[in-house]
Amino acid sequence: MVRPRPTSPPRPPHAVDVYQPQERVVVSQLASNDVRPALQPPRPVPEPDPTLKDEYKIFIRQQPIAARSCGFGERDRRVIDPPPIVQLEINNPKLSKEDISQRYRHQYYVVHCTIWSKDGTEDCSIMPEEYHRQQRRLMGSLAASSFVGKDENGVEGCFFPFSDLSVRTSGEYRLKFSIVVLNPAQGKMGKSSKIHSSAMTDVFTVYSAKDFPGMKPSTPLTRRLKEQGCLISIKKGNDKAGGGRGHDSSDDEAEEAPPNARHGGYRRFTALAEDRGTDEASI
Repeated sequence: MVRPRPTSPPRPPHAVDVYQPQERVVVSQLASNDVRPALQPPRPVPEPDPTLKDEYKIFIRQQPIAARSCGFGERDRRVIDPPPIVQLEINNPKLSKEDISQRYRHQYYVVHCTIWSKDGTEDCSIMPEEYHRQQRRLMGSLAASSFVGKDENGVEGCFFPFSDLSVRTSGEYRLKFSIVVLNPAQGKMGKSSKIHSSAMTDVFTVYSAKDFPGMKPSTPLTRRLKEQGCLISIKKGNDKAGGGRGHDSSDDEAEEAPPNARHGGYRRFTALAEDRGTDEASI
């Protein structure tokens, strides 16, 4: 006698399979043979301690000195020299040195830059009406993400390099930097973020093309960050004391090959820049 095979219970009419998506998955597991991706809890965002004042503080680690005005064109743009570099300082006695090092690596720190008058009282970001153009005075990448590395003295820090800033008009100015800590879990389109700290540079001069004294060689800090993979250009320099009419500054921004061009980070980022057809890849 043949026993009947067990059968599945009949499906109700019009039954459909309902797909329940996972909230978060590990990307590496999606490419593996495991068809059951594990849940990945969201990475916590380091919230400031409300009992502490100035827990997150930024300061100007490298001051700008000079720039050549670039007018309203894009073809002959020259960057501020040396590139301003902002550094983050975390002041929390409850955190160990290791905790602070880990917090430096939070990926949602963003520093934004604006340009101000010589006395630091007027925001000069928008060109005045007499230019008949509603354009920004400061050009380039006005926001930067963090780069964690060691400075020229071997001390670890969290840096924000601004190596792509140019100014349209000549004069004396200051740069103002402000840091925000983004929280993607709470972020919404159009929602503003709290500024945790601001810092203003010393006065720097923007020269006309005929008066521009030329680029200085890159500083030890700039070179050290570049060696570790930071997307920042190294300049040979072409200092022309006193300026000079007709001076071609095309050589001012020539990039030096770093002394350790075999550095893995340098090869990685240089290849990326070449693929994009630019001098350096965006942060």
